[in-house]
Amino acid sequence: MKREVQLFISDTRVDLFRDESISITDSIQNVSDISKLFTPFSKQFNLPASETNNKLFKHYYNFHIQGGFDARFKVDARIEINYVPFKTGKLRLTGVSLKDNKPHTYKVVFFGEPNSLKDIFGDEDLSALNGLSTYDLDYDGSDFLNAFKTGLQSTGSNATNLSNRNVVVPLISLNTYYTYDTTSTDRLDTVTFTDLRKQLKPAIKLKRIIEAIQTQYDITFNMEDVHLDEFVLAEDTSQVITEASPSEDVILEPATSDIKTFFGSEMFDELYLWLHRENTPVTKPEETPVTFGVDTTTRSIKFTLADFTYSSGSGDVLTGGKLVVTDPDTYSIRVGLTPSNNATTGQIIVKDKTTNELLFFQEDIVFQSGVAQNITLMNLTSGNLSSRTYDIEFRINCETVQTFSSVTMRITKNASTIHDYTATNKTLAGNIFIQDYLPEMKVIDFLTGLFKMFNLVAYKRLGDSTIYVETFDDFMFEGVTRDITKYIDISKSTVDRPVPYNQVNFNYSEPVTQTSLRFKNQFAQSFGDLEYSSPEKYDGKAFNLQVPFERSVLINLKDTNSDTTNNILGWWVDESNNTTLGQPFIFFNRVIDQSGGSGYPVTSLNITEYNAPSSVSSDGNHTLNFGAEYDEFNKTVNTNSLFSRFYQNYIVQTFNQNGRIIKVSAILPVSFILNYRVNDVILIDGQEYYINKITIELTTGKSKLELIAKTVSYTNSVLT
Repeated sequence: MKREVQLFISDTRVDLFRDESISITDSIQNVSDISKLFTPFSKQFNLPASETNNKLFKHYYNFHIQGGFDARFKVDARIEINYVPFKTGKLRLTGVSLKDNKPHTYKVVFFGEPNSLKDIFGDEDLSALNGLSTYDLDYDGSDFLNAFKTGLQSTGSNATNLSNRNVVVPLISLNTYYTYDTTSTDRLDTVTFTDLRKQLKPAIKLKRIIEAIQTQYDITFNMEDVHLDEFVLAEDTSQVITEASPSEDVILEPATSDIKTFFGSEMFDELYLWLHRENTPVTKPEETPVTFGVDTTTRSIKFTLADFTYSSGSGDVLTGGKLVVTDPDTYSIRVGLTPSNNATTGQIIVKDKTTNELLFFQEDIVFQSGVAQNITLMNLTSGNLSSRTYDIEFRINCETVQTFSSVTMRITKNASTIHDYTATNKTLAGNIFIQDYLPEMKVIDFLTGLFKMFNLVAYKRLGDSTIYVETFDDFMFEGVTRDITKYIDISKSTVDRPVPYNQVNFNYSEPVTQTSLRFKNQFAQSFGDLEYSSPEKYDGKAFNLQVPFERSVLINLKDTNSDTTNNILGWWVDESNNTTLGQPFIFFNRVIDQSGGSGYPVTSLNITEYNAPSSVSSDGNHTLNFGAEYDEFNKTVNTNSLFSRFYQNYIVQTFNQNGRIIKVSAILPVSFILNYRVNDVILIDGQEYYINKITIELTTGKSKLELIAKTVSYTNSVLT
């Protein structure tokens, strides 16, 4: 088939040099770095400084042009071959070559989808997530206690089943070692509501965090299994072909594809993140963080610009509850608060919800009943940009219960034009804002941690904006076999050893809890970690796979009458019995049912069941340790580890003594180039291989393949 390459920036076709070589390198997971995810990318290639290209790049060579092309950012791009879509992604401009002081070539690099997830999330923290307010708790009411007992579906709504048990308060004590010992004062069956709140912190279902990430960053993960009816080029059966304008000799045929979900799986639905952030909502950054449980001494409220209604002045300047500031305009915002209760001391915090930027902070504000406090908050400008939209959130914290019977706001534009607004009464309550308790951790580090724990793969399909997330096993299982024997250049090839490592160390973060430190001292290995090495000892170095979470040994509560119970306690103290928090903690939630008399109920709080952390799923099919795990609930050893479930096939394939890396050259047909996926099995002279890396020159089909001799077959999903 005749080969012609088309490159588009957005929907504009780019001019190419007639003889320009464009090569694409594609890989999913490289055996030399088993923790790194790869996406397709090109070597640098050149584009002519044609009229079309000069317009696209806004004459980048002329730096005197105002508002010209910004090469700091990648731009949307796609590649077609014979007008059939091949890859979508981003294009980066790296420079311009001039001849005789005139532009000659633009130097560019193409990156396929998905782009680096860091490009999406940047350095933003989990604490910047705004979509979790549905799950806030009121500890003055019944929310906290119900979250401890049954879990909450949302604020003020109890959970009814596992799927909607979105927020729980697990029995993870930050100080007290609870028992059922009738001679002890630290007895769970006599604990008071106030004491319980001070000892514990809430946890939220991981799936809810993923959903908040989707909303905030306008992305979509596949949250359920997908069956796709597709069309592919004849001779092959994998890659989606959409939006195609094929030449006449392109023949399409139907095919199907089944994609498993990880984020929507039954196993993932049982996982929770303990909200262990040290800072309480009212702690200033320069103060010593409070490391105890929920702060029960303050009352709080949040509201935004959207809570205000325009009342008088020179017109409404808010758009959809936000303020758009255009250079060189300047706006000042003043809030008036009139309390109706007795005198109390408080603070006000103002931030931009979109950027998480702190705009204003004032403490030690004395509120007196019936006396208005008018607080000038800030002056806002657009800065050097043409405009900026402020999504402003107000936060008030007081030492006692307080109601503001009058809430007003005045926005002044350019020190002269006045716009007045009012809001309904605001009553402070004992709120636990989930956002406040999210760990101090970047979004990208959180997701990377999950990817490393469960050996996940993320990718996009042609013409589809969804980011598909699967286990490596599921992804490889979906590949098809492609025979390329007749395209191979048999005159030259090489055979190399498969991996330079003799051992892989699967590690969680260093432990800080007393129970885990005792485990490490006794066994010379951190709880949850695993050292894997081949039965055959050979030369090489160790590879360390580090997960940014922490594991902790959990305790079976003791009772002098029955020795140990099946009740589980997390005890987060250091070797000196002082509160410690360490790194974020992920766990399977287990409901401890005491209604049948197994253990003692928490009689003072009328509790017959409560939520407790576990390293083992409720069905016993999964553990969160890389090695075998002791199930505290069933008091048995569970071998369904992270390694056995998600890494074993890949690692055994990698370390097999019959494994080889084969490097071959080929001239691949258009049908292969447009259809292959990196999870396909490559067949050469009857021998099967997995793709480690493939580089294709698009105009000629000249290709270099780095293949791994197949020694294991990947299995279907283990997520149920």
